[in-house]
Amino acid sequence: MSILNASERDAIQDNHVQLDSALIARANEIRNRVIQFREEEAQDFAEQIERTEEIPQALWQRMRELGFHKLTQPARFGGEGLPLTLYFPILEEIAHCHGSIRMVFHAYNSIWRTVGQGTEEQQAHWLSKLVNEGALVAFALTEPDNGTGIDLRTTATYQDGKYVLNGRKHLITFAHEAAVLAVIAKMEGSAGRTGLTAFLVPQGRAGMKLEAMSHMMGDKGCSHAVITFENCEVSEDEILGQVGEGFDVAVRGFLDQSRACIAMSAVGLAQEALDQTLAFIRKRVTFGKSIASRQAVQMRIAEMQMAIQGARLLCMDAAKKYDLGQDISLESSIAKANAIRMVTEVTDGALALFGGIGYSVDSPVERLYRDARSLWFEEGTAEMQKMTIAEALLTNARRREREAKKSE
Repeated sequence: MSILNASERDAIQDNHVQLDSALIARANEIRNRVIQFREEEAQDFAEQIERTEEIPQALWQRMRELGFHKLTQPARFGGEGLPLTLYFPILEEIAHCHGSIRMVFHAYNSIWRTVGQGTEEQQAHWLSKLVNEGALVAFALTEPDNGTGIDLRTTATYQDGKYVLNGRKHLITFAHEAAVLAVIAKMEGSAGRTGLTAFLVPQGRAGMKLEAMSHMMGDKGCSHAVITFENCEVSEDEILGQVGEGFDVAVRGFLDQSRACIAMSAVGLAQEALDQTLAFIRKRVTFGKSIASRQAVQMRIAEMQMAIQGARLLCMDAAKKYDLGQDISLESSIAKANAIRMVTEVTDGALALFGGIGYSVDSPVERLYRDARSLWFEEGTAEMQKMTIAEALLTNARRREREAKKSE
């Protein structure tokens, strides 16, 4: 599902992403701004986050001051309107930073797409707040006793012209910081994909309780919450999309592109791990020689770069197709599943080449090793991605078989 407006889509032609030169120049300017932030400010924020295990308000404010909170939002609401093909190189640069900095960046520039599927009134209200006030959207899908699929137990019951939500969600990123939550619930008495509906629930709504969860292994400072709904009322005007369209809102409208974003984040993190490793092995001397001269070490770093470049190209392929308005459920799952394997191999390799000193918290690759593991779970594990890939392959095979029989 594409949220490009007509003028943005007109700028994309043929099978190559031919973009307006002014938009390309703007994207390059923003990318350079991100690189400058990464080189001059990000490390201080990273050290503070690791020390306090909290994201300082100064970081949120700095993101907004630099305009990093509105890169992909439509231009008609004041955003930069960058398509994914121009946004992904910028996302890769920020992913060199601390994991929580990358999470803030991603939350601003990806999760808004849930609200982006709303009515004109919903978009005008919430996207204006996101762009002009730096407000945030949280995505409430995952449940503690089920998962993220059609087995959800959070229910929505229609009563007297309104819907009443009951159930629990957990692992909801930035729920406390969000101005509004996009909540996926199952209509009472329904089953399957068509039983799911998405709702916009503003922060502070009666009947919605948030409880902070413990900190995670990586991405220190990034907050997560358990959300309990107990007779929480939402109006018909707060339905996101239509009743029964919650699966499409969640997966086609948000998760597909977000998976590709997470995969690109893995590319940036892995490239940082390799960059740090290259700097280290050129200085590290054993038996009178730099370990960079050892053939085994050279083979390892070559394999790391090959894996990174392959993952980068898969992400850009998904981005190009998304910008063309194509369904990228298959491409994004391939990119995400591959990125999980890639970032694991690369950070494993970085730690191995650093040796014992790499295991120290003072090592530049120790945090990268931890932060990389969060990418395994964001928007679905490798196993979930493989299920999506297999389903697409089998569906396409059955379709080709039916078409072949018809042509006989």
